[in-house]
Amino acid sequence: MKWLLPIVLLFASLQAKQLEVDMGAEGAILINAKTGMILYEKKAHTPKAPASTTKIATALYALECCGDQLEKTFTATRECTASISPQAKRDSNYRSPPHWIETGSTHVAIKNGEELPLYDLLCGMLVHSANDASNIVAHGVGGTIPNFMEEVNLYLKEIGCLHTSFKNPHGLHHPEHLTTPYDLALMAKKGLENPVFREIVAMKRYTCPRTNFEHERTFVQTNLLVRKGSLAYPKAIGVKSGMTQAAGKNLVAAAEENGRCLIAVALGYREDRSGLYRDVTKLFETAFNEPKMRRHLLKKGVCDLTTQVSGARRRLKTMLPDGLFYDYYPAEECAIKASVNWEIPPLPIHAGDLVGMVRVVDERGNVVQETELFAYKDLKPTLWHRVCEQKKALFLGGVVCILVFMWRLRKKRAPRRPFF
Repeated sequence: MKWLLPIVLLFASLQAKQLEVDMGAEGAILINAKTGMILYEKKAHTPKAPASTTKIATALYALECCGDQLEKTFTATRECTASISPQAKRDSNYRSPPHWIETGSTHVAIKNGEELPLYDLLCGMLVHSANDASNIVAHGVGGTIPNFMEEVNLYLKEIGCLHTSFKNPHGLHHPEHLTTPYDLALMAKKGLENPVFREIVAMKRYTCPRTNFEHERTFVQTNLLVRKGSLAYPKAIGVKSGMTQAAGKNLVAAAEENGRCLIAVALGYREDRSGLYRDVTKLFETAFNEPKMRRHLLKKGVCDLTTQVSGARRRLKTMLPDGLFYDYYPAEECAIKASVNWEIPPLPIHAGDLVGMVRVVDERGNVVQETELFAYKDLKPTLWHRVCEQKKALFLGGVVCILVFMWRLRKKRAPRRPFF
């Protein structure tokens, strides 16, 4: 039996106070990686060119399809390594295949016919931002790169990215290759739930073993929050940077403190890239420096949560040893509701017996607090209930006796087989 608390109405109008941070990016957002709660946003639903942050989606879908086949070897083809100059691409009015790699863009010099395991390709793509590695992953997973992109776009819609349309797996510019800060935050949130993705995006560097064509090579992290240097942020745990002339400087980043993980997205930064990293660090620090608040919902001890128990002399009264409360950060405060999941034991019920759980959930359905509910006083059955229970016991005992008697009688009457 489930009963909603009247406290739902008391807190339905609560609104979080957005963080006050001056961000130089054209669009930005900060969310809680666990709950999805938005702490800060600036044009978060306006489509923009994402550059290499696109590779988050490519890795996400590749792991969705082949996450248990990380040692599977993919072979580079001409389709994966074909290139075109940025000028020729513009002159063609972007009629050339969107996945062709621009000359001068980031790559790891993968040759036609070269064979690499999926894990190494993912590292090349997410750590070093290699465009050739991205194409090989897309071709290997999807059969063809255009087919892979169709599947990726469908998958992204399924996870809630409703304003994203990707034309290639690496993010080199195409006028129809767009997403939003909010959608990228959802992609990163989904990615961080995967331990392989989480491991790779946190790497400072990765040494790729030799292949059939190349000696051992090292991939260096492009996300300066993770890499050693003046812009490093100790709380950072990934995710992906990106930059093109058209898109500007972009960053999707995650940071963690005291078990609280936040995801920041900043798109379209036009100044020096160090300013982008400082802005994102400032956004994280503003959130992490918020004091944790506590809202008391029900006091400690006997409470007003009661229910009628069938066969009992009176209503069941309950108590909460620690009360009921809701912990939150000001930028994440939201409407909540509380409910009781009754777990009534058979009568008689004694004071201190567990009788249910009280659960508090936010507006997205995330459980933010739960506590055990106990009986406050003994609850005895009525005389009629005891009589009925005795009758049930006598009846069941009689049925058992009859069944045993019939079984023994049948056993005695069964003819004995001759022994030879």
